Amino acid sequence: MRRLTLYFLLSLLCLLRAQAHVVEQMFADFNASDGSYQLTIRFDAGISLPDMRADKEALQPKFSWLQERSPEELARIKAETESFLHEYLQFSWDSIDSENQPLNFELSFPAWQHTPPKFEERFTDTGFAYFDVICHGKTPDNSGTLSLKISEGDYPDLAIGFPNQHILTIYPGKGEKLMEQQGKVREPDQADSFLSFLDYGYRHVIPEGWDHVLFILALACLSFAWKPLLTQSLVFTLAHTITLGLAVSGIIPPFSENATTLIEIFIAGTIAYVAIENLISKQVKTHRLTMIFLFGLIHGLGFASVLGDKIRAAGDITLPLLATNLGVELGQLSVIGITLACLFWAKQKSYFPIILKSISSVIALTGIYWVFDRIPF
Repeated sequence: MRRLTLYFLLSLLCLLRAQAHVVEQMFADFNASDGSYQLTIRFDAGISLPDMRADKEALQPKFSWLQERSPEELARIKAETESFLHEYLQFSWDSIDSENQPLNFELSFPAWQHTPPKFEERFTDTGFAYFDVICHGKTPDNSGTLSLKISEGDYPDLAIGFPNQHILTIYPGKGEKLMEQQGKVREPDQADSFLSFLDYGYRHVIPEGWDHVLFILALACLSFAWKPLLTQSLVFTLAHTITLGLAVSGIIPPFSENATTLIEIFIAGTIAYVAIENLISKQVKTHRLTMIFLFGLIHGLGFASVLGDKIRAAGDITLPLLATNLGVELGQLSVIGITLACLFWAKQKSYFPIILKSISSVIALTGIYWVFDRIPF
């Protein structure tokens, strides 16, 4: 157990450079008609280039980065994206006569239909670099079923929205039917959609959300007990839900790129604040829950810039919001459970406060580093 704790502390030290942009999931919309199918992917420019995919420390490129690329660089982004998607997507056709017949598909890039490429304004509210890619092809007839498999390996999941406004997620190495016989588009039910958003919410914390992980871990370093930690986690998720819901419903207007950057800086600041408070306080103060609530509001705004577009596409936002934030809460509880399990053996030791202060110090340094790292110079 002591070795596990040592590994736990060493992992925290690595976090000073762990706030990388690793794409775990992409979003798409599927529809079909008259013997043809179309999958429109909201593609993250951060994985378009092989060198950016290989660099696990690379930050997510901003929309301005995409706009500032030269014609030659944009041509390369398009070519590399096309190559990536032909590796990533595997369409197949199953019929009485043939099973798993591979289907060729073509790609079109709406932004590149203009010179220079004109990227859609609806993507500017996230502050990040996205563009549409349309995969389209023909089906042999109406007697079979169309399936899509994601290649096995280090690839992101693909969350697909269907005309009935439900979501279905396909994982690397797995496949799902997209179209039934007689050319009927599959209609995922609410359970499929709920599980997809639940999974996304959980992974927003584990393994993607190091900011979430460090914030919850910092809470555990001052109140190392299950009940107060559960209360703080629920308060944080409640606030997170409020701002995410307000942003998705349009009550809070879309963010500019500068606003998104400012939110990221504030999120890093909340992590540093909680950790520093751990170093100067011996017990949980009465204002702690209020501060956690306020910080949760900020984190919710950050999440809205990532997931808001997909939740809005689902039509009724109630189920996606519920599932996503339940996933977030389960992820936070996982962090709490792992932390308590790793450090439980030392709870009665005289040096236990030193362990907690050490962890808080690492978290504080990480938060401060992220603040300066996210300030555009």
